[in-house]
Amino acid sequence: MARPRRRWLIALSLASTCAITASACSSTSGGAAAGSQGDGKGTIEFWSMPFWIGQDDKVQQLVDQFNASQSDIKVNLTQLEWKDGREKIKQAMAAGQGPDVWLMNNGLELDYLKAGSLASLDQVGYTSADLAKFDDLIEVNEYQNKVYGAPLYFDATVMLYRTDVLEKYGYTKPPATWEELKATATAITQKSASDGSKISGWQFKGMDDHVNAINSTWESFLCQAGGNLTSPDYKKSTQNSEAGKATMDYMRSFYQDKTSPVGTSALNGFIDGKVAMFSFYQSVIANVEAGGAKTEGKWAVAPMPKGPESGCSMVGGHSLVANALGQETKAAGTFMKWLASPERSVQYMDFHAIFPYDPAKVTPEVKAEYDKKIKGDPNWTAILEQTERNTPDLVLQDRHGWSTRWEKQKSAIVAGVNGQNSVDEALSSIDEEVGKALDAGR
Repeated sequence: MARPRRRWLIALSLASTCAITASACSSTSGGAAAGSQGDGKGTIEFWSMPFWIGQDDKVQQLVDQFNASQSDIKVNLTQLEWKDGREKIKQAMAAGQGPDVWLMNNGLELDYLKAGSLASLDQVGYTSADLAKFDDLIEVNEYQNKVYGAPLYFDATVMLYRTDVLEKYGYTKPPATWEELKATATAITQKSASDGSKISGWQFKGMDDHVNAINSTWESFLCQAGGNLTSPDYKKSTQNSEAGKATMDYMRSFYQDKTSPVGTSALNGFIDGKVAMFSFYQSVIANVEAGGAKTEGKWAVAPMPKGPESGCSMVGGHSLVANALGQETKAAGTFMKWLASPERSVQYMDFHAIFPYDPAKVTPEVKAEYDKKIKGDPNWTAILEQTERNTPDLVLQDRHGWSTRWEKQKSAIVAGVNGQNSVDEALSSIDEEVGKALDAGR
């Protein structure tokens, strides 16, 4: 997929819609009109999961730093857990008691967008010049030519490999294609079995103890085969395609010939030196580094092996969004512009979050810090190469029927890959369930 280089037009008004639930409906034109922009002063409520990986207290520290930096706005943080945080926000919004600002996946949730529950960034104070500083991947947060989420950082699925294991079995560089990946992984599994090391050459994350990860894994490999989640108009689920079948056949082959073991933790096995390679969002680096002596100097990052069509992968990360019905959207925007600023975003690179701005368009001070972090860690070369391969396309498709798709894929993809169901049964079941959700959403 070639990366689009267009920029959006900043429209002047929010589309006339109803709020996300009946309790928040308004007959006014534009969701934000039901709220009040305010005078830029006051108290705002910020609800967030601990997005700073490895330091759950860091978000509170950032909020405290903002509060101490000025006297017009006070931010109250409610820190939620990843396991149920999104659902608690939805419940609060349904009760008309939602926060002013909250954390949402890049790509945003379609229900909020269609309902007019989110204030567009221009409504909370972003100018066209502000928006032009972002990387083109900000298009994942567009809806009807307006931008509704300020990215804190992006994620991109990359490959991690044990340099010590590959070198032991005669490989001086990581595999660059699907064919090389399969051959290398199979050889390591077989050779290590013979010498008693018993190392799995590869593990697909999601076929292990972290089943939810099968979504980003599957969609990355589907992308490399040239597949799509939906039709161009987002009205039809299209995974039961030639690309979908080729992807599942490829993934299934790792388990058919015992190259990979279903159930073995990709991350823990990698840290322990019992899994040679796996793929996941680059932010998993923070977990690998926490392995200490088990991993220090023994691993590296590479771009994803290229499939039949490309080397693209799934894009993730998180953004800040504002409540269109909030009474202080101007103050909310001030806080969002601070927390999602280049100055803060370059700090998020400490846990290998991908900088969401064009480095050529930030201040010299931020650019110098960015360059220092890039030069200080060779893994950034691979991460940035992978980022350049990726487009917003898959994320924009994924937004349609998202919750149904992600739940169904966790069972259908695993069952198809491990041979419990046929490839056609697995992919057809996804298209059927997601198709119902797409029909219901129209």
